[in-house]
Amino acid sequence: MAGGRGAVGLLVLLGSLRFQRCGSFNLDVDKPSVFAGPEGSYFGFSVDFFKPQDNQKSDVLIGAPRANTSSSGVVERGAVYSCPWRSSPACQMLQFDDTEDRRNPEGVKMEFKSKQWFGASVRSDGEHILVREHVNLNPGMHFHHNKLRRLQFLCLRL
Repeated sequence: MAGGRGAVGLLVLLGSLRFQRCGSFNLDVDKPSVFAGPEGSYFGFSVDFFKPQDNQKSDVLIGAPRANTSSSGVVERGAVYSCPWRSSPACQMLQFDDTEDRRNPEGVKMEFKSKQWFGASVRSDGEHILVREHVNLNPGMHFHHNKLRRLQFLCLRL
């Protein structure tokens, strides 16, 4: 009898929920463009279109928030790739910031660029690119002299 009540309760619950219709679309189902990025980089986490002024064709902007960049002291900085739409599957990493963490005169880090998820949000109005990183505080990170450090958010616009 208890099993019957549970089933009836489940039906009442499901019947009371309002299901909204959702859908998706593919731009070209016959000739899809497939892009690939570095393994483990979360390549494809964010996607948008971009049309450079000097180019007649559009590009696809693809965020990879766990990608490693050329900065040797920064781990999983994150990156944004520009991939030519319909002409080539080869993507190029856009250079936004390839500098190391800044330090104050005493050598204490003022920036923490590792694991900041740069490229987690990518947007374009067709002419400009806006990229945002999301702070990911590492549990093993220590605060110096018991002072709180300022949380770091970065938005870049090209």
